[in-house]
Amino acid sequence: MKNTNITKTICTLAAITLVLPLLLAALTSCASGKKIIGIVQFGSHESLNNCYDGIMEGLREAGINIDDYKIEYMNSNFDPNVSQTQCSRLVNERASVIIAIATPSAIAAANAAADSDVPVVYCAVTDSSVMANYKNTTGSSDIPNFEKQLELITAVMGKTELNIGVLYSTEESSSPFQLEKLKEAASAYPGMKISDRAVADINTIDTHVNKLIGEKVDCFLNLLDNTIVGKLSTNILPATDEAGIPVFGSEIEQVKKGCAASASIDYITVGKSAGIAAAKILSGESASSIPVAVISDPAVFCNGKVIDRLGLKKPADASDVG
Repeated sequence: MKNTNITKTICTLAAITLVLPLLLAALTSCASGKKIIGIVQFGSHESLNNCYDGIMEGLREAGINIDDYKIEYMNSNFDPNVSQTQCSRLVNERASVIIAIATPSAIAAANAAADSDVPVVYCAVTDSSVMANYKNTTGSSDIPNFEKQLELITAVMGKTELNIGVLYSTEESSSPFQLEKLKEAASAYPGMKISDRAVADINTIDTHVNKLIGEKVDCFLNLLDNTIVGKLSTNILPATDEAGIPVFGSEIEQVKKGCAASASIDYITVGKSAGIAAAKILSGESASSIPVAVISDPAVFCNGKVIDRLGLKKPADASDVG
């Protein structure tokens, strides 16, 4: 009997420990007297940071006085489970809107808000069809133009018969979709091969990079995959630079970091579209009535220093950001 009572006490204390932070957060929100704008960013790299900046710009541009709201910004550090916890907290706090940056955070937000009236605005979700079954959601979709990317890569490399290495994370639901579209675009080039490797654990990125280098890929191409891009500077570029193999980025910030070139969209614009949608919701519109903004028109950027060092051809229409 005593053991049973001790077990019950332990379970009760554990439950209080789990619930107390959510109650305190809700009380803090009520005490502030301000409505909450929740922003959950899947992780930190430049394009997602640009999304955040664009969101804030879009909110202001649409007439929202940021000072009238409590901005709850959370970073999930590339962990979907953390995203889920953060989004659940915002739902419990009855946020006026949750803005989720990148697909894993968007799915977490939509799941957390599914049985509530909290609207979700997603940002930088490449395959927006993954959000189609969720109610009370809208957002912005970043669609890569792989035709333009391959046109740029073949121009810079000076040939079309290429073996292109691609890494993607199994945690990113849009990456297989992107890979399929990339392979469709590559089929227009006789002799072009896409050598892809799925990464289930970020600690194995080094292994997969070195395997592709050992297979004599001509270059690497990044997808819009936040897990992989988040390890670009630490795990990918050091190895490819040493091997003399160029990496083509999926957006401008990667080119600034050391990728050779990219035909990419502007993530400030992607974020701004999401911010404007959130502002409309805060002004009384329903999320489901706001069309998803699709951003897909690329501009061409290159890193002249990297191109010169690797003996590649600089495209005439590229802006040099190196």
